[in-house]
Amino acid sequence: MKKKRFEFKYYKEVFAVAAVIFGILALYYTFIPEECGNFECFQTEMKKCSPAKYINEESEASWEYWIRGVEGNKCAVKVTLLGAKEGDLGLREYEGNSMTCFYDEGVIAYPEKDTKVCHGLLKENLQTVVIDKLYSYIVVNLEEIREEILF
Repeated sequence: MKKKRFEFKYYKEVFAVAAVIFGILALYYTFIPEECGNFECFQTEMKKCSPAKYINEESEASWEYWIRGVEGNKCAVKVTLLGAKEGDLGLREYEGNSMTCFYDEGVIAYPEKDTKVCHGLLKENLQTVVIDKLYSYIVVNLEEIREEILF
């Protein structure tokens, strides 16, 4: 009695499927940002300019930072105002707006604190808030300011 020899005919197909799965996993881990649960993780990723996301919960607002990677010779960080919280900042109407900030590699920062290196609708709206607050302060304190200038 002759033994039947097992022959596998689908080597090419199995190899092709394995290559596709490997490619998908490589793309996923290359382009999908790491989800940082704390600012230390975000700092580490920002220093390397590696794709990462972090939600910064502050008392006045929630900010999402997304390190998009190197663009040109700068590290691009997209900042989105997720939600305004209680307070007198007047940010609620700008929820969902974003700006992109460009930093030298190795720089670690809170992007919404220093918008000089940022561009986008959120930056313009934050500047409007600052100008409005400054105007209100000047109007309320006009007499005191006038006295300080004159004396």
